[in-house]
Amino acid sequence: MALERERDYFESLKADLLHHHEGKYALVIGTTLVGVFDTREQAYRAGVESHGNVAMLIKQVLRNEPIESVPAMTLGLISAHL
Repeated sequence: MALERERDYFESLKADLLHHHEGKYALVIGTTLVGVFDTREQAYRAGVESHGNVAMLIKQVLRNEPIESVPAMTLGLISAHL
């Protein structure tokens, strides 16, 4: 699965990130925490500048993950064939 290693690494750091950086954006490439930033855009820019165009996880450090909803999919107006 895409970015599985990065997600697992983020989860292993999450308690510490919550303690020190709640609400900020963590940038993870591979098993490296590249940094923590105020905005998603700053994190992306730092990732591209330091590592180029590679897969990277930019995730907001939140205690409770928001639930995403796509009403058009729920209502059957569009579908995703995975």
